Amino acid sequence: MDWRLPFIVFLFLFIFFLLKQLHLPHLAAKRPKPPLPPVASPLPFLSLFCNHGFSLSKLELLLRRFHSFLGPILTLRLLPFAPPVIFISGASAAHDALIQQGDAFAGRPPAVEPFIFLTAGSRDISFADYGPLWRLLRGNLFRVLHPSRLHLFAPARRCALLFLLRKLQSQSPDGSGIILPKESFRRALFNLHISMCFGEKLKEREIREIESLQLFLLSLFTTFNVFAVLPAVAKLLYHKRWKKIVDARKRQAAIFLSLIKRRRKHEDYHRKGVNYCYVDSLLDLRLPEEEGRWLLINEAVNLCHEFLSGVETTTTVLEWTMAELAKHQEVQRKLLKEIKSIVAGDEDLLEEEQLKKMSYLKAVVLEALRRHPPSHFLLPHSVRDDVVLNGYLIPRGTEVRFSVANMNWDEKIWEDPMDFRPERFMAGGEGEGVDVTGKKEIKMMTFGAGKRMCPGQGLAMLHVEFMVANLVREFEWKEAEGEKVDLSEKLEFTIVMKNPLRVLISPRKRNSDEEEEEEEEDEEKRKKKKEILSSGEQMRVRVPLG
Repeated sequence: MDWRLPFIVFLFLFIFFLLKQLHLPHLAAKRPKPPLPPVASPLPFLSLFCNHGFSLSKLELLLRRFHSFLGPILTLRLLPFAPPVIFISGASAAHDALIQQGDAFAGRPPAVEPFIFLTAGSRDISFADYGPLWRLLRGNLFRVLHPSRLHLFAPARRCALLFLLRKLQSQSPDGSGIILPKESFRRALFNLHISMCFGEKLKEREIREIESLQLFLLSLFTTFNVFAVLPAVAKLLYHKRWKKIVDARKRQAAIFLSLIKRRRKHEDYHRKGVNYCYVDSLLDLRLPEEEGRWLLINEAVNLCHEFLSGVETTTTVLEWTMAELAKHQEVQRKLLKEIKSIVAGDEDLLEEEQLKKMSYLKAVVLEALRRHPPSHFLLPHSVRDDVVLNGYLIPRGTEVRFSVANMNWDEKIWEDPMDFRPERFMAGGEGEGVDVTGKKEIKMMTFGAGKRMCPGQGLAMLHVEFMVANLVREFEWKEAEGEKVDLSEKLEFTIVMKNPLRVLISPRKRNSDEEEEEEEEDEEKRKKKKEILSSGEQMRVRVPLG
């Protein structure tokens, strides 16, 4: 037998084991996996649902209690066969997830009925999974709403504002009646968004029908969903309810399709850049990942529906902001003073360029967004790969919910977080220079953060600032006598006022050194009264008993 063969085999094995010991020790022993996030007991949540139905305020209270001793990341599984949901309430953990590990947390859970039907199979920006289609649709909307293009919609904003001012004036011609401004806010914003979407101004009757269909379809996103489990069976058992949903969507599609066809024929569409609108971008959009095809009808309709959904969130923010200004007269007076320092009394309307000079206005709007976020949770995220967050393993495919309210009201970040105090966003305040995108750090997360941040954030800020500044300039907003503004909340498509805002408005004197003098006199009287009361308190303290 040739001695060389055993020698070669021996040498090969010796080298193999030597290399394994020297260079590959990590393959010999498996690393222990990080633990899963702590689990909250489902019993209190099941008890809550059984006894009280779905109550967002009670659900949030329970979650806060569990977060207080389990930490900022916890797992909730309501039933043994239900998939777990991870809740994140800490700003640092949210920043790590959404910014530093943004790709991993950018997914969406699979949709269920009726949302599969309502979103054309999750083919929109809000519900599409992270991938080429989502990037294409989001990039398209970003281009439409880019700051360099927003001036194209200035005439529509001005028209909507004038409509709103007339509506409010007609509700209280002499300034002595109580008004409910929310419907006027919503109608004006529908006027604006429809013009931005379809490039034309519609009749009041057409706007009312679009508004009615939009509100009904949006309400389905927060009502109890019987179609999520066994949808085929549920559609038979609840066939009338399902038919109502289908009919509403068909009617909406018919209206939108008619408007899209009108736009395609309009000369402004063919003269690119003239009276530009969102539908123009959709008509030009091709899907390169799907052989360069055009958008289907149901996809275009769904994207228009999604665009108009911004009306409800902006309406909600506007109502909360004006409620706080009516409740806090000192804030309103301070804002008016800033407006008057920048806008001449004889100017017709406050212009958008002037908004950039108004730091206190921005502080008022940011404080309203912090204190009253339109949604207390972001839309659900889904983890695309196994990731480690704060030392916990988040398995691939897990649904993750981020608590906006907990971060916006975090006592570690905000002093007296439930108070409405715009000064916190001014120089020296804890919110000075806050970045609402959360790229550097997350202090508030009203618009989300990271890959899935709301693409309409800049537009929403512009609309709210523009409306609030002009509403305060044109009218004085006050609580009705004997009726305090009620800040109780209720869940609809957004977190709205449980009791819609009821206020007194009265037109302001436009040219007005007189009004300013009166306000200064009133302010002086208030200061004197405060001094007298304070002095009386001191005297009472100093008087010895007996």
